[in-house]
Amino acid sequence: MFIFHCADTHLGYRTFNKTVPIEERNAGLNQREADVYDAWDKLVDEAIEKKPDIFIHAGDFFDRVSPSNRAIVRAREGLYRLSEAGIKSVILAGNHETPRLTETGHVFSLLERIPNITIMYSGKPETKPIGDVLVTGVAHSSTLAEQVSNATPDSNYKYNILVTHGSVTGTGIGVFENNELNQTTLPIELFNKDWDYIALGHYHNYTELKNNMCYCSSPERLSISEAGHPKGYVLAELPGPKFEHKEIEAREYVELEYDAKTHGHESLTDKLMEKVKFSEPDGKILRLRIKNLSKELWATVDRKALQNTAKQSINLAIEPELISSNMIAVSNSEIGPLPEEFQKYLEEVPIEDISEKEKQFILEKAQEVLF
Repeated sequence: MFIFHCADTHLGYRTFNKTVPIEERNAGLNQREADVYDAWDKLVDEAIEKKPDIFIHAGDFFDRVSPSNRAIVRAREGLYRLSEAGIKSVILAGNHETPRLTETGHVFSLLERIPNITIMYSGKPETKPIGDVLVTGVAHSSTLAEQVSNATPDSNYKYNILVTHGSVTGTGIGVFENNELNQTTLPIELFNKDWDYIALGHYHNYTELKNNMCYCSSPERLSISEAGHPKGYVLAELPGPKFEHKEIEAREYVELEYDAKTHGHESLTDKLMEKVKFSEPDGKILRLRIKNLSKELWATVDRKALQNTAKQSINLAIEPELISSNMIAVSNSEIGPLPEEFQKYLEEVPIEDISEKEKQFILEKAQEVLF
């Protein structure tokens, strides 16, 4: 028996000002929004090719509580393709699409009543029998840890699978031990029951926590912290479980660094342009950090020329770390829509002691106000 485990597609996600060229599919769309739609399509293509017994999406199907009509349409198109292929699927809600107020209503209600597709978003343990397997899902809620502790395998079934979305602590892995804003933590002791497989979402990099438990990775890179990490899904086999991360192509993030402490008499602009060119920036998302930089030396940099070096990239964020001040200059002079400019600001400004998830929370709140 094979389980196709994916998560964190974040349909509707958008950032930067780059749009899809007119001659390409998704012409005119924000490039990053198109990237996540393409990633979802690839997952569906892979699932139809692999013909798993169960398809699982472990949360953050959408990027926002109120996704655009386009995001909803693309989501439903993929679900109908899975349905028509006869693939039994379970789609669980994560924190990004779950409203904080119950009167808001849940976007997942629009995905119900598609044949072969089970939607779980109550925040309490929900079950779906599929042959001799019982899938138990616990969607995001303010009482997630308590609800996960209430979920129990059923011995009447040959296999029991648990699906949930959150940050597992007590693993000894540093990234999971940070008490980040808006992060629902799940002590690893909650998972000591006899589950045959535990399908997790929320953390975007593939991580095996126990021999029956893993984060499958997101199918697309959504932040610089994911640079260099493979993207895709997990194909798990029962009994066992045996599971393998299957990679799919994703947009490349590149982190560049230049230490101005060792800078000589040559042009700093030329040195930075050389570094950007060497990264082969076309189609990539770049972050250039300039360390130990004086205000005087920073003032000599031709930022427009530097940006032009990467004009075929999706974005170049320049982060000068000034010696005498925590303030930095903003690298892009072009002003776009206010929500996009605010998101670009969060991408480009290195604020100390703030995590990527805290930035995401700030962005979500800003989008609620600005859209």
